Amino acid sequence: MHKVVIKKSEFIGGAPMEKKKGVRDWKVIYPETGFPTKSLVVGIVEIPPGAHSPLHRHNCEEIYYVLQGKGEVEVEGQRFPFEAGDAIYNKENTCHRVFNTGEEDVRL
Repeated sequence: MHKVVIKKSEFIGGAPMEKKKGVRDWKVIYPETGFPTKSLVVGIVEIPPGAHSPLHRHNCEEIYYVLQGKGEVEVEGQRFPFEAGDAIYNKENTCHRVFNTGEEDVRL
């Protein structure tokens, strides 16, 4: 049987997105955490006010669900506003980054 549940204590931090000051990135559902996923990953990202994640891309689809805060996601050079409760879809191999334009941490 494959892995089904991951405990918070098993999340892996230290992803390359953390090279931006204040940005935190935890791998949750990834091959590195024991899941046999090939086409979708799930993580948790925190970005402080005024900061942004680095421009990056994945070789699989990615979905952000915005838990807290507001900001803009840049996809292939175009910006789209978001707020808590919204969801964001990133197609595989598209350059994207997240900007926090609010007064509290963005958590997605």
